[in-house]
Amino acid sequence: MLGERALASPRGRAHLALSVGMLVLLGIAAWVLRVPGRDLQAAEPNDDHAAPASLYMPLVMRNYPPQPTIFGVEVSAGKVPAVAEAMPGLASSWIRVGAALWSAVEPQPGTYNWDALERLEEDLRLASANGLVPIVPVKWTPPWAQKVPGYPCGPIKEEALDDFAAFMAALVRRYSGPPYNVRYWEIWNEPDAAYQLVPPEGGYGCLGDAEDPYYGGGEYAALLKAVYPAVKAANPTAQVVFGGLLLDCDPTRPPQGKDCAPARFLEGALRAGGGAYFDILAYHAYPHWFRRGEPVDWDLNHFAWRHRGGILLGKLDFLREVMGRYGVDKPVFMNEGGLLCHPTTPDCNEGGAFKELFHQDQANYAVRLFMRGWAAGLKGITWYTLNGPGWREGGLLDADQKPRPAYRTLRFLVSRFRGARYVGEVSRNGVEGYAFQRGGTRLTVYWRNDGMTTPVALPSGVAAVYNYRGEPITAQVQGNTISVGFEPVIVESTGP
Repeated sequence: MLGERALASPRGRAHLALSVGMLVLLGIAAWVLRVPGRDLQAAEPNDDHAAPASLYMPLVMRNYPPQPTIFGVEVSAGKVPAVAEAMPGLASSWIRVGAALWSAVEPQPGTYNWDALERLEEDLRLASANGLVPIVPVKWTPPWAQKVPGYPCGPIKEEALDDFAAFMAALVRRYSGPPYNVRYWEIWNEPDAAYQLVPPEGGYGCLGDAEDPYYGGGEYAALLKAVYPAVKAANPTAQVVFGGLLLDCDPTRPPQGKDCAPARFLEGALRAGGGAYFDILAYHAYPHWFRRGEPVDWDLNHFAWRHRGGILLGKLDFLREVMGRYGVDKPVFMNEGGLLCHPTTPDCNEGGAFKELFHQDQANYAVRLFMRGWAAGLKGITWYTLNGPGWREGGLLDADQKPRPAYRTLRFLVSRFRGARYVGEVSRNGVEGYAFQRGGTRLTVYWRNDGMTTPVALPSGVAAVYNYRGEPITAQVQGNTISVGFEPVIVESTGP
């Protein structure tokens, strides 16, 4: 029972009124469903003609996050207000935003300074208000909890793991509901980087240990084991994301001069029993642009992952292979990717001679990236970044936060494919293709990975044909066929 002091306070009376109100609403709903002869009744299991029952829940459920699509973007910390105009066209997409820095919130044990997350809170409010589904990385060890002094990106002392778990529980409780609506919590970023090899305050997670045969994966498992129960106790619907892996190369087939040791980090975590303590596995996959004579797919020809089908699908294949060896089957998220301008290729940098070609190729790649990943069963894909100009010119917006071609392509894909489901691969005769279904509309995407063109038969009931920029096209359509080349085309038709 509520004590007299609680009843005497405005907050106590408000809680009591809300509780009574919810009980009354549920009681009325239950009575309506039971009264015989009314229009609103619960259908009997075998009554095909019974009227469906409608139960309207209290308004507190209205701001629950939407079901996300495959499409996602990242926005750098504090940049969400600057890109707010670009967000409405991406509604129902993922947004990986900023980071919750443990070191900033708990500089001293047991004392939380939530003001340190004021900028993140603003980002989350705007993202949620625009219908995006936030993913929040959590990272950075405060000095009192650092196993390696001076390395906030590095591992946590064993005796401080419970402190981090308590912080995570408080964080989840604070930000699970409106106006933030966070359900996805990523534990560190790129944890497979070794603290011995990276700057202490760089962008890497540096939980890795170059002197350990499994690169520190076992310690990360201990971290997950401490965090996972605390997160679930705070919000049973919250999802714990395994920090996005760099995964530089394949240890089963290392390139010359590399041992690919960091790729053993995941196996180290699974060997130590970490497989039961995360919900989603994440990784990063960036191909770099190069000026081409004959068109060549940048992803498929990545030197370190070509043998497994390219950097996007090759890394995914490796991760699923490792999980399979330990009986682990978890959804996978590629939560950092995009087509980048390599520092040694000045042609694609701002002011470069081929900057415009690079930006068009980014839009071309956006179709390949999201369609391939969707077909391969990824839970989501995040383009790094929405804000521009971005790391290595990867931004979907430019330095003035105005749309580049890849942003327009992503916005078009979201508008056409929201609510669709993957049907199957339709590749043949050198053409890569995937089919999707949205209600009564079939969406089929085609492209080639070389400089040739191939005629492809169009399905009956064609409603529209678009290029990768989302523009209607007719020149490539000849009767009942379309000429497919390196630039992707999207065909909309009626029926299955």
